[in-house]
Amino acid sequence: MRRLAPVVLSAAGLLVAVDIVGALTGHPMGFPYPSLGAVSLLIYLSVGLLGALRTNTLSGILGAAAVGLLDGTLGPLAAWMVGSGPVGQTITESRVFAYGIAVVTATAASAGAVGALAGSWLERRRALRSSTGLVSR
Repeated sequence: MRRLAPVVLSAAGLLVAVDIVGALTGHPMGFPYPSLGAVSLLIYLSVGLLGALRTNTLSGILGAAAVGLLDGTLGPLAAWMVGSGPVGQTITESRVFAYGIAVVTATAASAGAVGALAGSWLERRRALRSSTGLVSR
């Protein structure tokens, strides 16, 4: 897990920063906050891919899920503290907040699984090419 921890922490930090920027630019500048979801999906996918390349497929999926968990908890809280937050309302019900965390974590795990499977496929291709002598050393 030591090889995956920097990837998870930097991705989570980047996503929290994206949530903060989205909250600050959402209302005053009319920036469409929901379009930042595509950025989050790409980051979850990348964490899964890098996790699979650095360790193994399961670690890539778990790393992406950890990023989703951190993003689902810290992102809305940070956005809520600096601006109006992602929904434009205060967090009043813990059930809604918990549901949001579960959805973000599941989405991150799904996107991370796609990235991790792609990473393991690339790793197998690289291993096959080097074992058959197709790659010159």
